[in-house]
Amino acid sequence: MLLLYLLTVSVLAASEHLLLTALLSDAEGRLRFECWQMAEFVKYPTVGMAVPGGSEVTNLSYVVLPPQSSEGYHRPPHPMFFVLLSGQAHVTIPEHSDDELWISEGKNNLMIAADTIGNGHVTEYPSDVSTHALQIPFKEGRLPEHTVLHPGVCNSSIAGVQDEVSQISELPIAEQLPLK
Repeated sequence: MLLLYLLTVSVLAASEHLLLTALLSDAEGRLRFECWQMAEFVKYPTVGMAVPGGSEVTNLSYVVLPPQSSEGYHRPPHPMFFVLLSGQAHVTIPEHSDDELWISEGKNNLMIAADTIGNGHVTEYPSDVSTHALQIPFKEGRLPEHTVLHPGVCNSSIAGVQDEVSQISELPIAEQLPLK
């Protein structure tokens, strides 16, 4: 229920799809950002909308990251939602210096981290206050239903604002090699 609420507050009520950036790795550990359009919203039982299948998660971790800190190279232990509650995060793929994602509280505060193979990515927390976030792994490592709009980060969190559909993808995370 909490996850459905978090996904709902990440978009405007008028939208039909949630857009978010996913960070993925292939079998050789090469990383890439993709802009994803999630499955169409369904009407929530009372008011609002929810992303179907968004509750297919296994647990939830609340993390507090110190101000002006860096995690260096790291990767998630499992594919997961990363929800920024406060502060700021700057995610980069050092091998591709132009590839970066800025996550700020409020709009565009949700991403998928699924780069479970290879060296991983670098995340810095540049704000002067602690950054608070939720890490929410997907059940059985299965990524939610989505459509790939384009390579790279999303320019918006609302479908149709700045992104266009270019292909459909069901990325089978199970085909990735396990973490060692």
